[in-house]
Amino acid sequence: MVHAVAGLYEKAGVSASGVDRIRNAATRMVGEGITPAQVVYAARRGVVIVHQADGKLGPDPEAVDLTVDALFPVCSITKLFTATSVMMLVEQGRVGLNRPVCDYIPEFAGEGKENVRIHHLLTHTSGLDSEAIWLSDKETFSGLSQTDASQDPETYRVLHSIYRCPLKNEPGEVMSYTGYGYELLGEIVRRVSGLTHDAFAANHIFGPLGMRDTYYRVPDEARNRVVRRSPDAPCAEWIETEECLNSTSAGGGAYSTANDLGIFGQMFLNGGSYNGTRILSPVSVREMTKNQIPGVSSEYRDEVFPEAYWGYGWAVNGMKRDGGDLFSPDAYSHWGAGGPFVCVDPVYETVTVHLSVELDHRKPFKNMYADYFNNTVLAAITDL
Repeated sequence: MVHAVAGLYEKAGVSASGVDRIRNAATRMVGEGITPAQVVYAARRGVVIVHQADGKLGPDPEAVDLTVDALFPVCSITKLFTATSVMMLVEQGRVGLNRPVCDYIPEFAGEGKENVRIHHLLTHTSGLDSEAIWLSDKETFSGLSQTDASQDPETYRVLHSIYRCPLKNEPGEVMSYTGYGYELLGEIVRRVSGLTHDAFAANHIFGPLGMRDTYYRVPDEARNRVVRRSPDAPCAEWIETEECLNSTSAGGGAYSTANDLGIFGQMFLNGGSYNGTRILSPVSVREMTKNQIPGVSSEYRDEVFPEAYWGYGWAVNGMKRDGGDLFSPDAYSHWGAGGPFVCVDPVYETVTVHLSVELDHRKPFKNMYADYFNNTVLAAITDL
């Protein structure tokens, strides 16, 4: 990735005044109290035009200024790493998108579960009952003892909750966003590859791409760079915990920087390769980033989407236009609880990353202010 200086703006097809407007808008978001901590990143045509930190590393008065290498919990953006790992195994002929989940996890059994395919997990159309699984996970399992030392104890418990709960819907009937399907995908990666899903991602995605600041289980030497939020911030009750820092959840356990997420997004924009390293084939990238569930509706919190538009891991912009942004219908993105967002737009050739501490208590699982940043980035474009 090339970082822009004034002479590279022309190569990127953006204006210097437009880039200044991006920077000023980002600084204003912190100045106006929309978020206390924010790192923004934008690249066009492989040129980084903005990489900026505003705010403080933590809520305490003596907190230091935020820097661009700050680590944020990326929460559900983690699902993109899991989806990529699965697709790498698909490319190797070791996992089949149309194969039943029970082919890989025999314990996933019960009425109708034999009809749940790998592609259903990737697109959140498996029919899993998230509420029932969550309630089951809170119970104490008498007699449940872990026998696989390679598996994280929390993951082991969550998986057994998934195994024991019946489906809520027929597979493919409705899109219902859930992290539990991705916990199953992480387990499939482990059983097929022989590596835990977090080790697989580290060895086959983060390492080859040079994503040196992306972790599950944040190491002690990097914890001084983890952004902290006040106890009353949305999601703080679980983000601000040792369990979160040590999580290996395939659906939400990773920490990363804006730059690393920018590299990951650029790999997709490049058709599966970055800096001479190929992670995925262009065919896999195309299939992951197009709507795989046409005609399938979804509901999320207080919103209803007649057409859900979801690929293998990525949310596809399509015509739902729920973000209030200028992105094209071909853009694909992912949000995370508490404030992270990443988007790739192949039409406008952009990669944008917005990492913040969410303060919007009305909709804590959707940072409604990321569109301010996104729109200023797209408005800086002068050459289509």
